[in-house]
Amino acid sequence: MTGHLRVLPVALPPVHGETIGSYLNRLADANHLPIGHLSFLIGPNRRHRRDDNRAGHWTPAALPRLAALTGQSVHTLIHAMPALAEVREPGQYRQRLVIEELAEPRRRPACHLCMARRGIHGLVVRSTPHHDGVCHRHNRWLHGGDQHHLDALPEILHAGQRHRRLVRRHKAPFTALDCLRARPTTTDWFKRDEPPALQQLWSRRLQALGEDPYGDPHRPTDDRIELATYPESVTPTGLFASPRWRERNDLHAEAARRLAIEAQDLPPDLTEVGTHLGLSNWP
Repeated sequence: MTGHLRVLPVALPPVHGETIGSYLNRLADANHLPIGHLSFLIGPNRRHRRDDNRAGHWTPAALPRLAALTGQSVHTLIHAMPALAEVREPGQYRQRLVIEELAEPRRRPACHLCMARRGIHGLVVRSTPHHDGVCHRHNRWLHGGDQHHLDALPEILHAGQRHRRLVRRHKAPFTALDCLRARPTTTDWFKRDEPPALQQLWSRRLQALGEDPYGDPHRPTDDRIELATYPESVTPTGLFASPRWRERNDLHAEAARRLAIEAQDLPPDLTEVGTHLGLSNWP
């Protein structure tokens, strides 16, 4: 089945968490092959975008063929790219993968500096969890394409550390879903110009990023808004994830206290999100 396949001249190992499409495109680029031809050799016979992490057209025979072309073991490939587990044992990992998709893994470029340390200078796209948006080794923000330096914004680094601690303490992927409820709320506050105290804070963070050479100076991009409001998104995420606070009716006052604003200045939609979505019934 794989006897006629030889290891490619440039057999790159996958990066942990790399999308299937990113890895195949890197292999194709390094060996000067069209991505369609490489896909044909493996078996799916379809083009892959770099952010594509689907293995729906793969057959069990494709994994040993990819292993033969790359010199990597099937176990190594699956460990680096967990989406391939569905190819090896259909159905066994489907529930886990569906839950991960609901928790919105972010498909984004890996930290350029981390990749350069490993001798990788091309684009690597990884599928990463919601709390993995800051590179603490190089103080970089990884959401969006700009990978902003965070030396002037230590609160973003601290929020990233708090976010990781939340995930270690509470059940995954439920903290991801809690984050998905908190993040759009703070983004919406930004766009509605409320509350005033947080608007001043967010404006200062945007100024620290410097001018966006490709954007509207009066209307920041969604990526920049997400960065500016990130610490205030992590705060309600922690409250939503806590069984103790989900069962209390003074969550609104506690959220205001943690955000360092007056309770009357906190828009009511934050706690309405948790009530409406039944967070108190979560495990």
